[in-house]
Amino acid sequence: MDALKMKLPGRENPARPGHPENVRSRELYLKGRFHSFRLTRSGIEAGIPCFEEAIELDRSYALAQVGLAHAYRMFGMSLDMPTSEVGPKAIAAARKAVEMDGNLAEAHAALSLSLFFYAWEWSAAEKHARQAVALGLNSADAHWIYAHLCSNVGRHAESLALISRARELDPLSGLINAMEGQFLLHAGRTGEAIARLREAIELDPKSRVAHMFLASAYIETGLLSEAIAEAGAASALSLATQQIAFESYANAKLGKSGDARNALERLLQLSTKRYVPPYNIALIYMGLDEGAEALTWLDRAFEERDPRMVFLKVEPKWKSLHSNPRYVQLLNRMNLLP
Repeated sequence: MDALKMKLPGRENPARPGHPENVRSRELYLKGRFHSFRLTRSGIEAGIPCFEEAIELDRSYALAQVGLAHAYRMFGMSLDMPTSEVGPKAIAAARKAVEMDGNLAEAHAALSLSLFFYAWEWSAAEKHARQAVALGLNSADAHWIYAHLCSNVGRHAESLALISRARELDPLSGLINAMEGQFLLHAGRTGEAIARLREAIELDPKSRVAHMFLASAYIETGLLSEAIAEAGAASALSLATQQIAFESYANAKLGKSGDARNALERLLQLSTKRYVPPYNIALIYMGLDEGAEALTWLDRAFEERDPRMVFLKVEPKWKSLHSNPRYVQLLNRMNLLP
């Protein structure tokens, strides 16, 4: 039981004098976290009311604000909701958590991640990530979130050290194992990435992100049929379009360009009815070796502040564009160049 308590967010920061922690609020927070970190629409929609009720019961409970920040961020990353709808809410909730308790590691970590994905404010995001790790030496969340930032800006050695520490703190977390797999892939260590992602799926067979990251890793090793199967497993768990993009990319490389173009047409049609992240459409064009069209959609992703643009520097599927002036200009506009 003591080991479990050490892993729960906020244990490094006991309730402040005069502000005893409301037990029911904490139960609601943990319930909301359990639901929302499933990264599905039903899970996130179930989690948000838990966080809101926890706040109603205890207005000083910063962790509930952290939960809200993560939930709103997940809406954009996992459910294809536009930045204009969810980005400001994620940032505002995280800022509120920091205002409520400036010594809470998870509050700084949530603000770092929200600024990173939705504001592209790298310096501010790093400041809060560093503070989170300093305040939460035993916080798995603080470590994997800082690792995420380091990975996406290309500081792979730092990223892998941080995510390894996060896994030591919470070895049974399917999400942390999946994230480590993604960061290994970004670092060019594809074989290790595949091994780690398989372990993540063993821990959580219903992890959409683990299946999706494994599909991406299989593409890089030429295991295209396996990539299609993993993308299909991710699609069975969520209606998000990123796994469709990876499946279509793999189909194109496998010579099934007709299947890839059919998927592309479906997403283009869907985009007339609801938001479809332009980054995902760009991926399909890239699989079809239509780099100019891919860059056009990446330009659109930049204008719409698609949070997936934070992967532009390290996603290996863009590697053939690295010398293209339009690609370099995009990196420059995002302040992702060294």
